[in-house]
Amino acid sequence: MALVDGLPSVILSNVAQLIQQKVPAKTAPLVEQFADLLYSNISTLDLDHRNDSDMYGATLSLWNSLNDHQDKTPVIKVFNPEVSKHGWKSSHTVIEVIISDMPFLVDSLRIALNRLGLSPHLMLNSPINIIRDKKNQITQLAAAADKSLKSTSVEAVFFIEVDRQTDQKVLDDITKEIHSVVDDIAITVDDWKPMRTRLSDLITETAEATLPCSINEQDDTLEFLKWMLNNNFTLLGYRSYDVKVLKGDMSLSANVASSLGLMKLSDGTVERLISTLSSSARELALGVNPLILTKTNSRSRVHRPAHLDYIGVKRFDAKGKVIGEERFVGLFGSAYYTNSALDLPLIKSKVANVCERSGFAQGTHAYKTLINILETYPRDEILQSSTEELLKNVLGIFQMQERDYSGLFVRRDSFDRFYSCMVYVPRERYNTELRVSTQKLLKEAFGSDQEVEFTTYFSESAQARTHYIVRVKSTKADINVKQIEKNLNEAARSWDDKLAESLNSHKGEAKGKMLSRKYCNFPQSYKDEVLPGTAIVDIAKLESLSDSKPLEMLFYQPQEETADSRHVKLKLFHIGNPIHLSDVLPILENFGLRVIGESPYLVKTSSGETCWILDFSMLLTGKGKFTLEIVQNLFQDAFAKVWAGKLEDDGFNRLILGAELGGREVSILRAYAKYERQIGGTFSQSYIEDTFARYPNIAELLIKFFNLRFDPITKTSEKTIIKVSSDIEQSLDNVANLDDDRIIRRFVEMISATIRTNYFQPHAETGEKTYISFKILPSQISDVPLPLPEFEIFVYSPQLEGVHLRGGKVARGGLRWSDRREDFRTEILGLVKAQQVKNTVIVPVGAKGGFVCKQLPEGGSRQEIFEAGRECYRTFIRGLLDITDNIIDGQVVPPLNVVRLDEDDPYLVVAADKGTATFSDTANAISDEYNFWMGDAFASGGSVGYDHKAMGITAKGAWESVKRHFREMDIDCQSTDFTCIAIGDMAGDVFGNGMLLSKHIRLQAAFNHMHIFIDPNPEAASSYVERERLFNMPGCTWEDYNKDLISEGGAIFSRHVKSIKLTPQIKKMIGTQKQSMSPLDLMQAILKMQVDLLWNGGIGTYVKGSKESHIEVGDRANDTLRINGSELQAKVVGEGGNLGFTQLGRIEFASHGGRINTDAVDNAGGVDCSDNEVNIKILLNSLVQNGDLTVKQRNQLLYDMTDNVGDIVIEDCYRQTHSLSITAMRGANQLKEQVRFIHGLERAGKLDRTLEFIPSDDEISERLSKGQGLTRPELSVLLAYSKMVLKEDLVCPEITDNPFHNRLLLQAFPPQLQEKYQDQMQLHPLRAEIISTKLANNIGNDMGFNFVNRMYEETGSTVSEIANCYVMASEVFQLANIWQEITDLDNKISTSIQTEMIFQMRRTVRRATRWFLRHRNKALNITETIEFYRPTFENLAKNLSNLLVKEEVEQLKRVETDLVRTGVPESIAVRISQLSSLFPVMDIADIAASDNRPIELVANLYFKLGVRLDLHWFLDQITSQPVSNHWQALARASFREELDWQQRSLTQVVLHCDCGDEQPEVESLLDTWIETNIQPLERWNQILTDFRIGQTHEFAKFSVALRELMLLSLNCDPAK
Repeated sequence: MALVDGLPSVILSNVAQLIQQKVPAKTAPLVEQFADLLYSNISTLDLDHRNDSDMYGATLSLWNSLNDHQDKTPVIKVFNPEVSKHGWKSSHTVIEVIISDMPFLVDSLRIALNRLGLSPHLMLNSPINIIRDKKNQITQLAAAADKSLKSTSVEAVFFIEVDRQTDQKVLDDITKEIHSVVDDIAITVDDWKPMRTRLSDLITETAEATLPCSINEQDDTLEFLKWMLNNNFTLLGYRSYDVKVLKGDMSLSANVASSLGLMKLSDGTVERLISTLSSSARELALGVNPLILTKTNSRSRVHRPAHLDYIGVKRFDAKGKVIGEERFVGLFGSAYYTNSALDLPLIKSKVANVCERSGFAQGTHAYKTLINILETYPRDEILQSSTEELLKNVLGIFQMQERDYSGLFVRRDSFDRFYSCMVYVPRERYNTELRVSTQKLLKEAFGSDQEVEFTTYFSESAQARTHYIVRVKSTKADINVKQIEKNLNEAARSWDDKLAESLNSHKGEAKGKMLSRKYCNFPQSYKDEVLPGTAIVDIAKLESLSDSKPLEMLFYQPQEETADSRHVKLKLFHIGNPIHLSDVLPILENFGLRVIGESPYLVKTSSGETCWILDFSMLLTGKGKFTLEIVQNLFQDAFAKVWAGKLEDDGFNRLILGAELGGREVSILRAYAKYERQIGGTFSQSYIEDTFARYPNIAELLIKFFNLRFDPITKTSEKTIIKVSSDIEQSLDNVANLDDDRIIRRFVEMISATIRTNYFQPHAETGEKTYISFKILPSQISDVPLPLPEFEIFVYSPQLEGVHLRGGKVARGGLRWSDRREDFRTEILGLVKAQQVKNTVIVPVGAKGGFVCKQLPEGGSRQEIFEAGRECYRTFIRGLLDITDNIIDGQVVPPLNVVRLDEDDPYLVVAADKGTATFSDTANAISDEYNFWMGDAFASGGSVGYDHKAMGITAKGAWESVKRHFREMDIDCQSTDFTCIAIGDMAGDVFGNGMLLSKHIRLQAAFNHMHIFIDPNPEAASSYVERERLFNMPGCTWEDYNKDLISEGGAIFSRHVKSIKLTPQIKKMIGTQKQSMSPLDLMQAILKMQVDLLWNGGIGTYVKGSKESHIEVGDRANDTLRINGSELQAKVVGEGGNLGFTQLGRIEFASHGGRINTDAVDNAGGVDCSDNEVNIKILLNSLVQNGDLTVKQRNQLLYDMTDNVGDIVIEDCYRQTHSLSITAMRGANQLKEQVRFIHGLERAGKLDRTLEFIPSDDEISERLSKGQGLTRPELSVLLAYSKMVLKEDLVCPEITDNPFHNRLLLQAFPPQLQEKYQDQMQLHPLRAEIISTKLANNIGNDMGFNFVNRMYEETGSTVSEIANCYVMASEVFQLANIWQEITDLDNKISTSIQTEMIFQMRRTVRRATRWFLRHRNKALNITETIEFYRPTFENLAKNLSNLLVKEEVEQLKRVETDLVRTGVPESIAVRISQLSSLFPVMDIADIAASDNRPIELVANLYFKLGVRLDLHWFLDQITSQPVSNHWQALARASFREELDWQQRSLTQVVLHCDCGDEQPEVESLLDTWIETNIQPLERWNQILTDFRIGQTHEFAKFSVALRELMLLSLNCDPAK
């Protein structure tokens, strides 16, 4: 079997096997040999997708046709093989040809198929030597090339596959055409020898004849004919013609009988009149020239599909007249086209003649060039052209050599049939398009109705030559060749030529040529669409591109569009990588444009730079007005900003085209939409965008409204603003949809609530700021989530959104880098609520800020993301400072270009928070950039400030809570080991510092976002050292912990593993029998395990209330980990981190016996430290400005005071938690009183009970019935609210201008400053706020959160009066000293004893405060009052045992002894036991002063009178009287107060009986008075007798008794 591409073929082998199996054994070898011959030249490609069975069928079919071939008649079959008919199939139409082998078969058959429009898929042919037997059956065969076989015939076998034809008529036509071609070949081959003989004879005849031409011509003719005879001309036909003379004419008559070859088949004109020929044809036919050389009108169907060459040899008579013509038709051989023109007969003579007549000397460059032109000139043209025509044309060609010009050279056909057009075009200009356009132009110019034929030739010449044959009915018309040539040149002028001309015209020749060279590679698709004149604009755009301006554009409307057309176009110009349609399409759609077409053009400059032009065809989707002149620049500016990320890509951009607003104006509405979303708007942004797209006119009005309110340049009257508001209201009448109406009204409301904006502040460099900030009064916007901040600043930019919420003018709080893009304000609102509570210990009220980054680098490194976040932070800070007042030289200076619709507001401070821990220096640098009066006090914790982590201040503050919780369990956690679980790692501030605050921590488990640390049975000492090592290791993780120090069964696990195998020790620790757990389950089990302390030093919310959903918590990251408060089994919780618990989670944990405050209480140390830093820096910065300090001295002083500031902060934390403990100890006993406080806050609008999770009245009633009070978390909130309200109320002249309170200002600063800068402190901008804050905290910590409210309800006094009287009472009763002495007993005596003693002090001071409110001499100031009463107090405290009766002394002694037994020092025990007896100090002092009596005498009389009249017993009855409501409580307090007053009055009455004795004996004095007033006293004793019956009494009974006592003092006064 045959090889395919030199390798054996499996499929052909299979065909051979099928032949061997199926064909009779006798015939099979012949068939197999036939198959080998047939497939000898088949290629691998031809065998693709074929199968052996069909190839076997095809082979056998062709064999049968060959075997059945009976005679020389060709066998031609054209059919569609089908298995059912033929036993095999093919997807193509098959042509089988069996024919006697002869020349030209392959070429001619292929030409025939092409002529029919059929392209062969497969064409196999093989000439075969065949021997047949007598029955004409094949017995032997071999390849035709095999000469060893003496064959009887040589037959050509063809197997052809063409496109499948299903129409039988088409199949018949194919068969007919092939038969016709085969016949042509056969007749040509059969007559070839006769034709050759006739040509040979003709040569002899010509040589012997006498011709009228020159000898040279005759020689050339003979040479030419001999050359033809030498196989250089394929003879295809011959016929002899005779010239006959007719009357008045001559004719050329055909001798049909002489026809040979194809001429036998010719049906041409038998006789043709010479007069019908053109003059040139007549000349050619009858002239002396021996030869007629031309082309026939028909194409050859044999060998080559070219027009047949016509060679006529004329016969002459003796007179030199033409008598006939011997005509040969055929085709010149290859030598005619390939050999040198100088070697071809006739042609060489004509070439020599032209060269001679050219005038060029042989050997010169011009001569050689001319020869080269002629060598490449079409041979047919040389033959058919006269010498004159040829000379003219070649000289024309010579003259235009190397010129950028197209030349046209025309020759008319001598027989008036066609024009021969030689077109020379610079080869770089030649292309198919030019050739087609030239064909069209020539066809029109010459009036042809036929297709113009062409042949193109390329050589080394700079010119490309195309030879066109334009067939016409006549060539007699006058033709303006120069005009045609001019048109051809215009057609040949490329787009680039026209562009170069335009560039030169517009840019000047030098720059124009430079740009032409640079932009020489515009793609053809671009040239097809864009006019060269228009391309100048595009080039200008490309030229303007740079690194700083990577995108240019052109927004335009084609000139062809009508005025009302919505069709527009946009071109984008870009360098480098292509712009993807997917990136541009959404942007354009957001502009309200629907892209209907896109054409990208790649333009490479001459230097290799890649440029892109994207041309978009678009339709405006909006229905509003459209004026290109107005919106063109608006759109281009906005699109550029969107592309650069300086303008957001969303549906608001539809307003740029729809409302003719600028991109930045649209950003106003976008910013408000973003803000509206943050304040709980119900409509999505896309819906809001659609609303404004429907009502662009209202969007315009809103922008106008905004501009009128805030444009600092435009002088706007209130009347104008009202007019615009009215226009908006009227426009709303046309808004049919209620939702649209609500949205628009909401925007009006938000703009109206805005009081400042930086929108009109120019940027120093770019002119426009990329961000917008609004200062808003949220209280003026409906349905804003509670609690409502007093002020709010919203900052918007494409890169970030941020909000800063403030509870008042003087407020502080951190700025957080939030990751909650959809609801970051909700997060910040929750934080500011906690911050309000936390800030009760400091001067400012709560504030909190947060921002989200919207364009962080995708796939960026951690550092890249960090820097992007820092840049967003900078923008956020600038947005805040842009609209904040400054203070310069003590004067408030408003920000430039800001319309203020509020009062002065210069106080703005920020602090670090989540994500911004290292940004304080950044903020302070911007503060310095703005020359802000706060300086580096603007952001605490910077490089020159107090490093919270280094100080450990937040953790230390929270640890005070931990120590107190343990202390209340009578455990000293600083000396006793305790177990602990924790959240965080040692690299963290709060966690790391916290876990080093006691050497007795046994940390059993901890986890962060990466690891789980478990040490089931830790050793306190060694683990402390290891934790300390980790804390000092930068960037440490739990993986760095020394595993050798972990107890048996413990380990460090990754949170990212699938499962963790539990050791027996871990199972015992967490109380489970499970063998393994997922990391989440293990962390949850850790949170639920029994342990002494849970320390939260991490980020996230891990404990919630049972009734809270995880969604309500708002921390999705920990939803699967979080537990309920009731499941937490730790005894104590220390909240070093924020938001570790929800408030309901805390309350639930506390109600189940857990000890917990709130995060605001526990971690207040950080904010307290920051506020101290700010206040100190404000003071020191003023000193620096005044020249009292250098910056270096200031910084050193700040550093030196670090420990002192820490002490101030820790003291605040200690006292606040202590106050909570004192209040919590009373439990349900004070609940009713606390409810009154809650109601008071609600009435004043200060407290939203639901928001703060304070129990309802029904819940409180239920707790009362169970004897349960408020939990510590609830008390923490109420304490904070009391301080918040009190701080605000105490900023009044009665407090801040009172000299006595200056000491609070001094105490707010470290000792170093108190000593040197007291006078400067008086000028502190926050002097009043510092004093009020310190005093409010003292009152809240000393007296509890409901003290002021109780005093107000009992006395109706103002807050300032209550505060001043509290100061008097606490100073007189030495509250601070005794309190300090009691707190010094921490961990020395039972905490409950400590707390009870302090409560008694608190109770005494409260009573004393009430006394001062009722009875003080208002003529005395605070200092004078204290100085008046303190000596009496000190006297009585020292001599009390000498003044009381024995029984009372013994009673006090018993109390003292009981306290001493518990470990209380005797001095403290004595003071606490005396408190009730010392209360009358003020009355005794007043009596002594008014009667000018010794203190001792008055006191002795006072106490003994009380005993003699049983007033002390009666006081006990009043005190023990139960109360069921507020009014009864007030009545009871009033009774006590009245009894004290009556005892005082009676003491004075008795003193009046001394009869002038300066030192009367008290007992005798009393005896005398009693004897004198026995009857009135009898009435009193009767009343007392009634009181001794029963335990409880009606309140009216007390009123009667006290009235009798009053009458006693009135009626028994001897002075009256």
